[in-house]
This record gives sequence, C-alpha cells and structure tokens, in this order.
Amino acid sequence: MLLAALLAGACSTPRPRNVLIVTLDTMRADRLPPYGFSGVATPALDRIAAEGALFEQAFAAVPLTLPSHSTLFTGLFPPKLGVRDNAGAPLASEFRTLAEILGERGLATGAFVSSAVLAPGRGLDQGFGTYSTGASASCAGSPRARRSADRVVDDAMAWMTERGSTPFFAWMHFYDTHRPYRLPDEFARSYADPYAAAIAFEDAQIQRLLDGLEALGRLDDTLLVVVGDHGESLGDHGEDSHGILIYQEALHVPLMMRGPGIVPRRVSATVRVADVMPTVLDLLGMEPPAMDGVSMTNLLDGAADRRPRDVYAESLYPERFGWASLRSLRAGRYKIIDAPRPELFDLVTDPYEQRNLYASKPSLAAAMHRGLTSFQDEAEKADGATPLDPDVAGRIASLGYVSGAPAAMADGPGDERDPKDMIETFNQMTRVQWARGALQSRIPEQCSPPGRGL
Repeated sequence: MLLAALLAGACSTPRPRNVLIVTLDTMRADRLPPYGFSGVATPALDRIAAEGALFEQAFAAVPLTLPSHSTLFTGLFPPKLGVRDNAGAPLASEFRTLAEILGERGLATGAFVSSAVLAPGRGLDQGFGTYSTGASASCAGSPRARRSADRVVDDAMAWMTERGSTPFFAWMHFYDTHRPYRLPDEFARSYADPYAAAIAFEDAQIQRLLDGLEALGRLDDTLLVVVGDHGESLGDHGEDSHGILIYQEALHVPLMMRGPGIVPRRVSATVRVADVMPTVLDLLGMEPPAMDGVSMTNLLDGAADRRPRDVYAESLYPERFGWASLRSLRAGRYKIIDAPRPELFDLVTDPYEQRNLYASKPSLAAAMHRGLTSFQDEAEKADGATPLDPDVAGRIASLGYVSGAPAAMADGPGDERDPKDMIETFNQMTRVQWARGALQSRIPEQCSPPGRGL
C-alpha cells in the first residue's frame, strides 16, 4: 500500500510506475537526428523525442564512462565522489545510489551493462538485485570486455518479463558507439561512417525495447530516460576519441524523457547529467536527498529556468601520462578551461570553441577562474590507488583506455604539459590499444585463472 501511494502521488499529476534508464555510451548529441543531424536514421529515438521531452543542452561532467555514470546515479560531481577515471577508485559504498533508494521503496532493480568498465566491484552495482554483465557461461561467470546492444535488450526484456506486474527500476547500457567498432554486417554495410552505423544499430535495439514494453503493456506507465554518458571528439580539436580534452563535443550528450506526466516539448535550458537523478525522484513523488544535481521538473512543465545551472567538467585522465589535468566551468554563455594555456570561449558566438578570448577579456577570465575555484575548493575525496584486478585492467585496455601510471608515479614535467599539445601522442597510444582489442576479439574468450574472475 505504501508503495502504491508513493507511486500514485497525492495530486492529479500521473506518476510513473516503473523507471527505465538507457545510457548511450560515447553518444555525441549533434550526431543524432533529434538534434539536427541528417546522416543517420533513428526512428526509435525520433519517436521518444516527439512523444517526450528533449533537452537540447545537456552536459556530462567528465568524458569517461565510470565517473560519468557515477555522477548520473548519485547526482554528485566527480570531485565529491572521488571517481575520476575508469581505472581509478571505484564508487564508494558510502554514496547512496538511485538503485538503492528505489530498491528500498519496493521496486525490483536490475542493471544490464555492456562494458568491463562497469564491471561488478566498480561501485555501480550498489542497490541492484540483478547486475548482469553478459557473463560467458563457459568462463565461470567472467564477463567479456563488451557485449552488443541486442544482447543487452534480450537480457533486460527477459528480466522485465519475469517481473510480471511488479514495479521496476531497470538500467540498460549500450556500448556499440565506442571504438573499436564491432557491428553486424547489415549495419556496417549500410553506412560509410562506422559511428553512424553504430548509432543506427543501437536505435534498432531501442525500437525492440519499445516494442517489447508495449507487448508487456508497460510502456505507458514507465518513465523512460535516454541519456549519453559523454560524447566523442571524432577528430575535433585533434582528438580521435574522448577522455582527455573537455571541449563541447566530448561533453554535450543527448537527454530525452518520455512517460506519465511528461508533455512533449523541447527544453533549451542548460542541464547536467547530475540533474537526472533528482528529476527521476521528483517525478516519482519522492524527496531527493542533498546532491549537486537539481530537479528539472520545472523545465518539463515549460517554466523558465530562473537559476541557470553552471556546468562543471573535468578530466584527470591526463595525469596518468604525467600531463596536466583539465577543469572547466560554463556560466551562461561563457566557458573557461583551466590548463597550462587556459582558454575562454563565448559559446553563443563560437559554439565550436575556436576563438580563445582569455587574453582579450582578462576581467571576465578572472571572474570565471574564481567561479571554477569554488568548485575545486569543495572537499575532494582523494582518488586512492585502489588496486584494479588485472583481468579488469586488461579488458578495459582492449577498449582503448591506456592505463598509464597515476600522476604521482609519472616521470616528466607533469603539470607543465598541456594535454592539447600531447593529443596526437594520446591518439597514437589509443590506436595501438584499439588494434590489440580488435585482435583479441577474434580470439576465443579465455577463462580467467581461479580467483581472478570478475
């Protein structure tokens, strides 16, 4: 009865009975038709955008999978979480996740992930009754480095079917737009651009998901959230992929919501991935705990954003190579990037960040620096040297994440090296890892020795 009352709410606004979050790894917003792109067909995402709310300006806090998902499911920025890159400290148990909160209120909880970056033990399994990684039965439960979106949908739909009429919170994670690409031939042949092919493939799986929920009679009472964890540079600013630089192409992500009480609209206000969790709780009629994120329900109702959200972003990944870390703050139309050679951009007149105004607007730059410093002065949880299981490290490396030494162990001038100047070196290292990953994908999966499985 308590659960029914919570989900029904005390007012006439319809409340979702279920919550389903689909995270699209490495999904750059401006490569999707709902955001104006014409180079790929995405009928499923088009439908979600047309029937729900699309946020035109949504941004991640970090261009890496584990820390960005940690922010998504806690509403807290990386400095508070201490989760700064994929191979560093995991999400600590002291932080309450969305799955923990919803599970405590009686929802069945299930996660279906597709990358070793999100393996059990990295912290995001907190609160999930089921946490499926697509483990290979022949390898005693050890997950592969990745699995495709169709396998994720198969897994998740079977779980949702088994739940019957029980309210649920499910998380599905798609990884197919992450290099090295591994796509079905029908999609690879249809597009010259493999990134577009991967988008089309994932959209086809989202269509299967929508069809499956409709067949179960659960689509219209489910809050469906589709969100990217970070973007992809695709050569912009010299970066082949993502992880090092924090320009808009690596941070601007798609965000759409469809479900009970959500009126179709496009929202132009700037929002953050950190704002998703408080919004979900708000839509369920639950009081969000204290967090960095702010509920977006007023924007869903068409209200003006009276307190524009500042957007903090960071990448500490460069420290693993002895280079400077990067941090940025967007306040209104301006964005500052703190680096050995700092940058200031007017995103209204220069959305692609080509004209550095730092030297020509010193007063503004100083004010932006002060704003950024206020974020950095928050009590930062140290990114401890938590040992990473060798199998996990190897699987992460096969996905292109170069596992350099932490900054304290790296040789060289460290903070004097601007990542902008080192990006081609990073590209070359990443290409080697992709080549190794592609080679490993052709080799039958080998089971881990006893005691080293995931």
